[in-house]
Amino acid sequence: MDQTTANVLTDLLRELSSELDLHHDDAHLRVCKSTIKSMRRAAKMMEEAGYPAPDAYHHVLSRFERVTRP
Repeated sequence: MDQTTANVLTDLLRELSSELDLHHDDAHLRVCKSTIKSMRRAAKMMEEAGYPAPDAYHHVLSRFERVTRP
């Protein structure tokens, strides 16, 4: 993955994470399952290429995991 691609993915993950965090309370975050799945794939690609996923992504992912945990 080149730097430009990593920058674009970082920006997309940050923006999407921020939107999910702002517009979905915990009770409704579970409906974003397919979005979170796509975000996980993007973050995994970045991390495998040596680029960190943004903090906003980790925040919304932890919220999602907390509300979907059995």
